[in-house]
Amino acid sequence: MLSRRVCIGFAKSGAALTFATRCESTTPKIYRSPLPSVVQEAHKWSSMCDYMFDHWKAAEQNKVALEQLETKKKFTYSQLRPMTELVSQILFHKYNVRKNDVVCILLPDFIIYPAVTFGVMRLGAIVTATNPVSMPDQICQHLEASSSKVIITSHLFHQGIEVAQKMYKAHNGEELRVLYVEDIEKLAKDAVPIPSSYTALEEAKPDDVAFLPFSSGTTGTPKGVQLTNMNLVANLVCSSQLMCGLSDDRFLSVLPFFHIFGFTCIMCGGMVKGGTQICMAKYSVEAYVKCIEDYKITGGYVAPPLISSLVHYFEQGKNTHDLSSFQVALSSAAPLSPALGEKFVSFFPKLRLLQGWGMSEMSPAVTVCPREGDAANDFHISGILIPDTELRVVKVDATQQDGADKSQGIDCEEGEEGEIWLRGPQMMKGYLKEEDNAKAFQDGWYRTGDIGVFNPKNGSLKITDRLKELIKYKGFQISPTSLEAEIARHPWVLESVVISVPDPRDASFENPRALVVLKPGLSEEELDMASDSVYDFIKKHQPPHKRLHGGVRIVSSIPKNASGKVLRRDARHQEIEYLKSTKFEARYYPKKHEAPKITKA
Repeated sequence: MLSRRVCIGFAKSGAALTFATRCESTTPKIYRSPLPSVVQEAHKWSSMCDYMFDHWKAAEQNKVALEQLETKKKFTYSQLRPMTELVSQILFHKYNVRKNDVVCILLPDFIIYPAVTFGVMRLGAIVTATNPVSMPDQICQHLEASSSKVIITSHLFHQGIEVAQKMYKAHNGEELRVLYVEDIEKLAKDAVPIPSSYTALEEAKPDDVAFLPFSSGTTGTPKGVQLTNMNLVANLVCSSQLMCGLSDDRFLSVLPFFHIFGFTCIMCGGMVKGGTQICMAKYSVEAYVKCIEDYKITGGYVAPPLISSLVHYFEQGKNTHDLSSFQVALSSAAPLSPALGEKFVSFFPKLRLLQGWGMSEMSPAVTVCPREGDAANDFHISGILIPDTELRVVKVDATQQDGADKSQGIDCEEGEEGEIWLRGPQMMKGYLKEEDNAKAFQDGWYRTGDIGVFNPKNGSLKITDRLKELIKYKGFQISPTSLEAEIARHPWVLESVVISVPDPRDASFENPRALVVLKPGLSEEELDMASDSVYDFIKKHQPPHKRLHGGVRIVSSIPKNASGKVLRRDARHQEIEYLKSTKFEARYYPKKHEAPKITKA
C-alpha cells in the first residue's frame, strides 16, 4: 500500500523574478529561482504518459528517436507509441498487470527502455528499476521492497534472474513472473487490444504514483521514493528552461536509465525536443569517442568517472577522432572538480560543460547550469535553481544531524554554509514507508543532508559537503551501514566502520574503505590474512560499485562517543590523516582497477 502524500505547502506564485530573492516579509528565509514560474504548463498533462505521447507526436515522425550503438537497431518517433501499446497489451493480458501494480525493469540502456517504461505506466501501473549487475539476493530484496508483480529484463541476465526467482518463491511462496524483452516481438502475433472498459490511462491523475526509484536518502537504508505524474512532468518542464535540448541534437546516452538522472533527464528529456539518442549499453572509451565522430554527436550527459576516463585517454595521446561536433554536456551524479572539468573542456574545441545537482526525492533536478550564458564551464557552482523550486540554507548542529531537531530550523545568513532544504512541484509524494518520512521532512521542506552556499544575486548554488554519511562512488550511493552489515558476516570480524576516502587519482571521487576490529584469539596466519580476506569476502558478495575500492585496514578500536555510537566522521578524519602520513598515494594506486588490500597500520 503506497503511503499518503507528505504535505509540502508549496506556494504556486506565478510572479516572475528578475533575480533570486528571499522572502523578506516571512521567516524562514526562502530563496527562489531567478527564472519565471512555468509550473502551470505542467498542469496541461494529467500523466507522464500523456506528456511523452504528446511530445512523440509533435516530433518528426520518420526521424530516429533512439538507435542502439551495438546493434544499429532503431526506433523512429512513429514506432514508439505502437511498441509502447504492444508492451501494455502483453502485460495486461498475459501478466495481469493493472492499475497500481508495480513492475520492475532490469535492463541496461536498450532502445526498448522507453517503450517498456511507458507500456507499464499506460496501464496505470508503477515502474521501479534496478541495476542489471545486481546480485540475485539484491534483486530479490528490491522486488520484495517494491512489491513488484513482474520483472522485465533481458536473456543476458537469465542466470541471475533464475536464482532471484527461486529466492523470491522461497521467501514469498509465489512465482515471480518474468518478461524477457527479446520475446516481445514474438508475442506480438497473439496481442489483442486492451478492452475499452479499462480506463486507467484516461483516468490517470497528476497525484498518482508513476515511478518508484530507491534512494538511500539521508539515513543510508534504501527507501522507495514515490514520484507522481506531476513530479516527473514538472521536473521536465522546469529543468528544460535551463538545459533544453534541440530538435537537431544527437545525444550519446550511456549513463544508466535505471538511475533517476538517466530516467528523467536523459531518457525522457532527450526525446522532449525531438532529438536523436544513441544508446550505449556498455561503456568503453574508444567506442565513446568513435561514436562522437561517426554520428556527429552534438551533446551528452556525463558523470565525473566518465569524464576522468576520457581525460586519461586523451592525455595518453590515443585519440584520433574528430570531436568538433560535441558542443554541450551536462555533468551530474557526483561532484566535478574544477581541475578535471577544465582538463576535459580543453580537449573539445566547442564544448560547453554544464553542471547540475539533484536527487531521487526531487525527481531529480534542482539546479542546472543554463545551456547559454556565463555559467557554462564554471566548475565552482552546482547550477542555477530551476523554476518554481524554493530553497533554504539552515544552520547545522548535532541534533539536526541525527534528526532530533524537529523545529523549523535556524536560517544561515547570506553567504554562510548550511544544510540545503527544498520544496517544489517536483518534490516526491513521500517515501514508500511512512516512518521513513519523519527525519526527511520538516514543515513541508525536504532536508537534503547536503551542505552548500546559495548566491541570491544570480540564483546559483554551490554544494560543499554532505551532512549525511553516504558514500558516493562513481555516481552510485553506497550505504556504509549496509557494507558494515555484510562485513559483520565474516567469521573473524568483531566490528567495523566503513568510511569514504579520496581517490588519489582525483580527490573529488570517493572510495569506500573499511576499518576492521578483529575477534580475539585468531592465529598469526589469520591475522596476516585478515585484511585480504575481508576485502575478498566483500568482492565475492557485492556488485562492483559496492566493493571496498578504498581498501581494508585492521585497527585496534573504532572512535565512539560515551553512549557507544560510532563517530563515523571522526573515524574518516583520522584515517585520512593516517593515509597522508604514510604517503598512501604511491602505494594506493589501483592495478587493474582494483585497490590493493592495505593490511596493517
